[in-house]
Amino acid sequence: MGALMESLGQIFDISLLATVGLIFFLTLLGAYIRSRRRDACLKAFQGYPVTAERCDGRVIWGVLELESTGLELRYLDTVQDANHVESSYLLYGSEFGDLQAIYRYVDELDEEDKRRRERQLHRYFHPGPIVRLARATQHFFSLASDSMSEVLGMIMGTLRKPAGRYITDASDEYLKRFSSTVVGSVGSTFDPLLERLVGQKVVFDLLEGEVVHEHVGIFKNYSPDFIELLDVQYPEGKSVDISPSKPVNAKSMTAVFADSMIRVTNHTSQPLLVRSLVTDDEEELLNVVVDGNETIDLHPEEAFEQAKINVNVVRELDMIVPRSRCIVRHRAERYEPEVLPEIVFDIGVRLRGDSILDAREDRLRRKLKEFPDSALIASNLGSVLMQKQQYAEAKRWLEQAYQARFSLPDNGRRTLMLMHELGRAMSKRAEIRSMLSAQPAAAEASSLPSAVVSGPTAPVMVATAEPPASAGGEMAAEVTATA
Repeated sequence: MGALMESLGQIFDISLLATVGLIFFLTLLGAYIRSRRRDACLKAFQGYPVTAERCDGRVIWGVLELESTGLELRYLDTVQDANHVESSYLLYGSEFGDLQAIYRYVDELDEEDKRRRERQLHRYFHPGPIVRLARATQHFFSLASDSMSEVLGMIMGTLRKPAGRYITDASDEYLKRFSSTVVGSVGSTFDPLLERLVGQKVVFDLLEGEVVHEHVGIFKNYSPDFIELLDVQYPEGKSVDISPSKPVNAKSMTAVFADSMIRVTNHTSQPLLVRSLVTDDEEELLNVVVDGNETIDLHPEEAFEQAKINVNVVRELDMIVPRSRCIVRHRAERYEPEVLPEIVFDIGVRLRGDSILDAREDRLRRKLKEFPDSALIASNLGSVLMQKQQYAEAKRWLEQAYQARFSLPDNGRRTLMLMHELGRAMSKRAEIRSMLSAQPAAAEASSLPSAVVSGPTAPVMVATAEPPASAGGEMAAEVTATA
């Protein structure tokens, strides 16, 4: 009997049992931590009706339900497809990099959601002592994550020393990964620079297609993958059909075509940008701003039976954008108050050449030879040259158009906006040239074309001294420039 007990003691070594138990416990604890991990920015939109836009232009809308491995957008109503019925859309965590942004339209929230949003914002921007302590603890763990991982690894190494001969290489690797998982889940990526901007109005650059646009909003929160911004005045692009027998009757505007004239009325308090008129043959640039509750008359170059009118409507929304496509650039106090509304309809900086822009430029130059005194054609040519970063010539055409501003449908409001934006762009270029001249090593790189370099957290503009030559469901959306 004694020999039997001694054999059992050798088989069921206490060190082996302790090691197996430790690995089993850590496996369960690690699985629980991973299952509870949620992105801090996405969690703020949990349970709200949102619109998700992918980089390929696809738009999906529904109520956001967040899980550790991705999110689900539940449609408010089922959608009948050709072969099946859909009631939700799944977006996996590995697909977050394909997101352009997630929007929460404030004016579409019901009263209950508006109250819930206000309560969340009050708790976030006016936290109590417990919430402040929890946030400070998270920041501490984030800053000390490397050291904490090393300490936790040393502790685990001490615990497994007596049973080292029973631990396989795979188990050893798992214990090392677990120490990083625990510390990484407790902390978050703490950025002292961004932390100072929480609750402040900021100007941020957003990559939309091949164009970098400026927007203004309140900086709320950030995570390793996303940035959350509130109260953004965003120019939502719309394309609506118009004909003599079919006027446009939308919530934000009406447009009536009669007697070779289009009468546009803006029913909102925010400005409306009428970008262009598209017929079967070609696109006619308009670039006309209609102020809130104002009516203007447009005179198309050619008569038409059916056309599309492209407009930008200002919407107030909250948005979550990937850090790979967005960078916070300034506090909004850097700009004069009257400049901030102009940023909504900015031209932006195009990163690559565009054949459509080339075709527009050729057409406008031909039209300008035919009608050299046309202020509208001169203004539109200036806006196209601004997008191509040919600022000197753009300035000349915009100034010519503004001199004849009273012949423009909006009395030159849009032209003045473009001139202000052009002045800011030229000032930035002068600053860049000054910096490059002061740094000979950097001057060698000034011949490189402009680009956005996607780093681990945000796009970085590399500028040059010389310019380069709601029911729920899914739909395909046209990606259009805001100018």
